Amino acid sequence: MSDAYVVQVGGQTAGIVVRDTAAETFSFFAATHRFNVLEGQQFAEPYAAERAARQLIARRDPVLMPELRRAPL
Repeated sequence: MSDAYVVQVGGQTAGIVVRDTAAETFSFFAATHRFNVLEGQQFAEPYAAERAARQLIARRDPVLMPELRRAPL
C-alpha cells in the first residue's frame, strides 16, 4: 500500500492524504481553499477522505455538482 494518495472529486483535486504510520491513519492536506475544513483531519483509509470531500462539495455546491448528491457513498 502506498504512503500518499491524491483525492479527487468531480475531476477537481481536493487534496492528498499521507499515511501517518505512528497513528495508523491518513492525514488530509487540502489542495484548495474549498477543502480547508478537512485540513489535518485523520482518516482510517484514503477512501474515507474522498467520501468526506464528496459530501462537503455536495453540500456546498449542489447546483455545480448534482451528480455527487446522487452518488452512493
